Amino acid sequence: MDIAGRHVLVTGAGGGIGGGLAQAFAEAGARVTLADLDPVAAQSEAAALPGDSSHQVVPLDVAQAESWSQACDQAVAGFGPIEILVNNAGISTGFRPISALSPAEFDRVMAVNVRGVYLGVVTVLPGMRAAGRGHIVNVSSLNGLLPFGSFATYSASKFAVLGLSDALRQELAADGIGVSTLFPGLTRSRMAETDVLAAVGADPERAARVRANMMEPVWLGRATVKAVLGNQAYIITHPDCRAALEQRHAQLLAAFGEPAQPGYHTGVTATT
Repeated sequence: MDIAGRHVLVTGAGGGIGGGLAQAFAEAGARVTLADLDPVAAQSEAAALPGDSSHQVVPLDVAQAESWSQACDQAVAGFGPIEILVNNAGISTGFRPISALSPAEFDRVMAVNVRGVYLGVVTVLPGMRAAGRGHIVNVSSLNGLLPFGSFATYSASKFAVLGLSDALRQELAADGIGVSTLFPGLTRSRMAETDVLAAVGADPERAARVRANMMEPVWLGRATVKAVLGNQAYIITHPDCRAALEQRHAQLLAAFGEPAQPGYHTGVTATT
């Protein structure tokens, strides 16, 4: 799908990865709607967009269906139908053991990270189907491929985003709508500053090393633009984690053997 002139809506666009995504799409000539729970932060990002690309800001709480409806109505009134949706908004609880989290904290992460993606898709999808084209980018995480101890709730939400996206890609292919999943690693963002640096503690040298290893968000955005152009299913921006993923997949494949019930055979495949 081409980018120039297309209307792109990016959630969580008030900084970090969302800001980098907005910048990259603006560089490619898109009309960008920056949606965020904090419209002041989104406006700051919008003011820094390059060139003469069109941009606008709308307030959005991704966990609320009514907020999605209002935000999309406002976005469409300004730039026309949404042709590319980037579900980027997400939160975490920091690096804490699962037993330390309250049910309300768990529910909030799932509401933003998973329900927010679902609501974005079902709100924008009718317009894409009517047009017979479109593209959806859902932001997971390397923690959606490689779970991390003391980050269980966040990892669970990002695994859910991957499952939703893979199923959606199959479902929407016949409608001419592409779906891509982005798996960011350590990136300069509000979440990284809050969670990763908090885990480092009061060691300034270690904190400096962590900051030096953070990827700049615009490069994730540029990789995402390329993926949309090529209808690429997966976007991996931090390839140094490949060996760990290969090891995890090897463990999964090694678990396949004879069926638990002798002689059992379904006669169907997972995609039947």
